[in-house]
Amino acid sequence: MNLQEMINDNIAVLEAKSNHQVILANLKQQRQREALIELRDEIKPVIEEAGYSIGLYRQNKVFAKKQRTYEETWEQSDEQVCLLKIEFEDSRHLKNTGEIESFYSPNSKYAGQHCGGNARAYIKFVWDDDKGLYHIIPNVAYEWNKEIEGLDPLTYQELKGTKDMIVERLAVVLANVMQYEKNIEKT
Repeated sequence: MNLQEMINDNIAVLEAKSNHQVILANLKQQRQREALIELRDEIKPVIEEAGYSIGLYRQNKVFAKKQRTYEETWEQSDEQVCLLKIEFEDSRHLKNTGEIESFYSPNSKYAGQHCGGNARAYIKFVWDDDKGLYHIIPNVAYEWNKEIEGLDPLTYQELKGTKDMIVERLAVVLANVMQYEKNIEKT
């Protein structure tokens, strides 16, 4: 056997594996996009009627990289993630009431804590292709980064589940958000 032929054969196998992984990643991303489009098409009329905006976005996956110090650095991977996002741009009461993103980042040292600073209010949906489930991340209706008393606690909780479960949770979140807006306008 010729060493050069063996090397060429191994290179061909490695290239085929690499191409196969790229094809699988593209298919996964396509399934993710299709699932989110299906959800968007179902809820879009109600969202727009309420005066909110909804859109499909593509962004690089962001994750926290732990270091030996107490600080963490954020890095972006080349992997693209599709997400569906409801934004409250036109709502003066909800525009900047959300928690900062690290509240929802389990790898952050601030995970689950109410941190200083506000982010734009939103409700984010992602599709987990590996589990076949949607993930809703509500980030709305905070006053100075504190949960508002009297709102259903489900307004603030994330959920991974089927489309029906996600739509049910969205109904709870939006009902509470709309009630909160209505109460703020009265005062």
